[in-house]
Amino acid sequence: MNRNQVNGWAERFQLWVRRYALPIFFVCLTVGMTLILSFDLPGSNQINATVGQPALYDIFSPRTLTYTSQLLTRQAREQAGRAVNDVYTPLDLGIGRSQLARARDVFAFIETVRADSSATLERKLEYLKAIDGIVIGDEVGQTILELSQAEFDEVRVNVFSIIEDLMRQEIRPSQLNDFQRTARRLASLELSTAQTSVVTELSHQFIVPTVFPNEEATATARSEAAALVQPVTRTVARDQRIVRAGEIVTEADFELMGELGLLQRATDWRRVVSMAIASISLTTLISLYWVRFQRSHFSNGRYLGVLGGLILIFTLLGKIMTASDVLAYWYPLAALSLLLAVVYDTRFAILITVLLAGLIGFISPNSLEIAIFLAAGGVLSVLTLRDSQRMSAFFRAGLLASVGYIVVIVMFWLLAEPDSNPVDISMPAVYALGNGLISSALTLAGFYILGGIFGIVTILQLQDLSRLDHPLLRELLRRAPGTYHHSIMVANLAEQAAEHIGANSTLVRVSAFYHDVGKMVRPPFFIENQEGIDPHASLDPLTSARILISHVADGITLARQYHLPFRVQNIIAEHHGDRAVRGFYHKAQEAAGEGVDIDLQQFRYPGPRPRSRESAIVMLADAIDATSTALRPNTEKAIEKLVNTIFEDDILEGQLNSSNLSMGDIEQLRASFIETLKGRFHVRVQYPGNELITAENVPDLALPAPSVSLPEQLPRTTQTPSSA
Repeated sequence: MNRNQVNGWAERFQLWVRRYALPIFFVCLTVGMTLILSFDLPGSNQINATVGQPALYDIFSPRTLTYTSQLLTRQAREQAGRAVNDVYTPLDLGIGRSQLARARDVFAFIETVRADSSATLERKLEYLKAIDGIVIGDEVGQTILELSQAEFDEVRVNVFSIIEDLMRQEIRPSQLNDFQRTARRLASLELSTAQTSVVTELSHQFIVPTVFPNEEATATARSEAAALVQPVTRTVARDQRIVRAGEIVTEADFELMGELGLLQRATDWRRVVSMAIASISLTTLISLYWVRFQRSHFSNGRYLGVLGGLILIFTLLGKIMTASDVLAYWYPLAALSLLLAVVYDTRFAILITVLLAGLIGFISPNSLEIAIFLAAGGVLSVLTLRDSQRMSAFFRAGLLASVGYIVVIVMFWLLAEPDSNPVDISMPAVYALGNGLISSALTLAGFYILGGIFGIVTILQLQDLSRLDHPLLRELLRRAPGTYHHSIMVANLAEQAAEHIGANSTLVRVSAFYHDVGKMVRPPFFIENQEGIDPHASLDPLTSARILISHVADGITLARQYHLPFRVQNIIAEHHGDRAVRGFYHKAQEAAGEGVDIDLQQFRYPGPRPRSRESAIVMLADAIDATSTALRPNTEKAIEKLVNTIFEDDILEGQLNSSNLSMGDIEQLRASFIETLKGRFHVRVQYPGNELITAENVPDLALPAPSVSLPEQLPRTTQTPSSA
């Protein structure tokens, strides 16, 4: 395998990663967050306890915790349900009537047996024993057969009376034996001993339950009673002993250790799915925001990779630190907020801060307090960050984040512990103050890491590049002093304009310093470096145009060689958009003669057009400085006409369409450029005789007309072609 093959594969892999950067980001961030949130870290939760077995050692609570005990709540609800009596069906009098009718049938059959003169005594006893559902012993059967008709009638009446009286009452299945015993005792005192034995033997056999348990109604009543029981909360203080060594571990002890995260636990797939859903939701929101607002600014996949890495690092850090009451106050989420605010933008930083604070709260014991605590500090630090070019601004933002932390601490302390001593929150307040300062320091350290290792543009990196003793700028000064001076002027012009619209003025200034470094490859071919000799005089127009256009590619090569940030490289590539070098195009048309069409595309810069506000500002400032240096207008009207012409031509040609500049931004930029040029050229009041340059005699400028311009519009050019 040769070196060229390896390089080819590497390039194809880089192109693939760049093309699918967002899907890769989505999958990796989702999987990474799910793994972090779902599984215990190695070396943590080492307590091994079993319900019903003695504890091997004293176990203490690592933090104060108030939680809803599922075990105690379930026990309380079960007890409330058991306290509810069974619900029975209403008294069914029809059962009594049915039993009375059955008794009549039985006595009618007995009457028939008694009257059968052809049957022997033994045969009659067999008939009596054969009655379905009635047990008649030999002695009682013989007594029944021996009773006179009058005595038998009295027995029948007495049995019917007992049945009728008892079957009108609610007889539960559990009470049946009691009622049957009662039936045996209700025989009339006027009966003989023989009659009483028959009544006692028969009457209780017709007593059956008249009400029955209603299982559905009972279950409903018990469920309602259980539902009325409020969840049982349990509070354990920090360092409180949960169980002593040798004591039997109860279910309540085991549950508490689980809530504190002290147990070795098997994989809970319900938890894994829950964390996966949370991770997918968070990653989806971030991806949608990126596509809607960020992708055009950060087309390089490296920014997505760094974003995903930062989120995973702070998620892991949050899981570790928020497991402890003390460490939770030190979790430096504000550092991530400040990093994102400077590297990306304020709105994006606030979105990530709120989402991550909610996620950390979701997995933490005191979820609401942790979520609000983290969100308050992070958002406040972003909103109060001013003048991010100064290191002191970050410490100021960190201190204000501490104020947000302390406010949340006091708020929850007043809500949860109204009678507590104010000293109780003194240490958390100190921790919060330290959190803000540490967040500031971590932010500055993060800038060095992101800039030095990952090539992400940071404020510290830009400040280093803005030093005029940078090797590339010193080389530009040595080889192309005119271009160097032009770059300084463009930087001053562009920086003030960027400040007017709230763009990244430091990025604009640095990019302006380096935007024309490619001219040092062929300095004499650019008018600001010429000393009376124009090398273009001996070249054909197309060759001259290609030399001018090549300074963009040469600049990108030098920027990569000197490891300039990608955003600076992008501005170098975009600072001419896809304008045409119309001066040489016009010369080519003149040389070709009438009737010969010259391809305008051969005279265009390769682009792309500016894709950010900062890139558009540098492009406009470059054109305005070059044109104003050539024309040197000294009246306000002349300056206004110069600036307006450049803006109008770029707008008509669509050079600013992808720059995210609003119409309000464009008007502010126009006003800023005019004011700066008035100061540079010392605009003075016009007096008779000094109308050297007026708005009326300033010639039209050598600027690109729209690509759909008619041929007669092209001769507007009066600027020296080599100044492009």
